[in-house]
Amino acid sequence: MSTVAELASEIQQLSAADKHLLMQLLLTDSDEPEQDAEEAYRAEIVRRVKAIRNGEAAIKALQDWQE
Repeated sequence: MSTVAELASEIQQLSAADKHLLMQLLLTDSDEPEQDAEEAYRAEIVRRVKAIRNGEAAIKALQDWQE
């Protein structure tokens, strides 16, 4: 069985597309049920919307992130 260091070295040699695919596979192959993840996403969205409405956070235009 490969060690984490060996796997990390092999991952560095993958193309960007293959790294993305691997990441998707790892995220969907977790021990937690998908429903928990969806609930966590919803809770985070609600938290962020409340922060924006309360003036605790600001919305930044996508253009600003690309510069």
